[in-house]
Amino acid sequence: MSSHNAADAPDLTPGPLDIPIPVRWTDLDAYGHVNNAAMVRLLEEARIAAFWQPPAEQVALGAPRPPAALPISGAGDALSTVIASQRVEYARSLGHRRDGVLVRLWLSRIGGASLSVDYLVLTRDDPEAAAPYARARTVVVMVDAASGAPVRLEQETRRMLERFSGEPLRFRD
Repeated sequence: MSSHNAADAPDLTPGPLDIPIPVRWTDLDAYGHVNNAAMVRLLEEARIAAFWQPPAEQVALGAPRPPAALPISGAGDALSTVIASQRVEYARSLGHRRDGVLVRLWLSRIGGASLSVDYLVLTRDDPEAAAPYARARTVVVMVDAASGAPVRLEQETRRMLERFSGEPLRFRD
């Protein structure tokens, strides 16, 4: 599976994105493993880095632009997102890593108003994803910020997002 790093300048390379995310000491549970709630946070941070545009004033100060920006940028926008579902399967325990993790993500489904984001949680010493720590999927729905009603993705946004689409993960039954 080819990928590119979101820390690099955005480009037109299709495929999954590798987003580096730090693992914090506070992410660990009493057993020294990344806690399940912290794992969801790691996925959220990767998703935000990949798809959410920072405000213009932050970009002017050096904030990186996401490689696959959705037509939203946060509080006060006409469009917002909600999480419809989240599934995480753990393959093995992840302890504290000072080098962080790579969250490989791609879109496994682009619906009318929703996106399915699939993830593999990896480390830099496993770029081929031979032994991911976790696999996950989040369904994100675009909504009107005022009413909460789903909003269909515009054709231009859909075309841009299609560059980051890939095969859906298979989960255990």
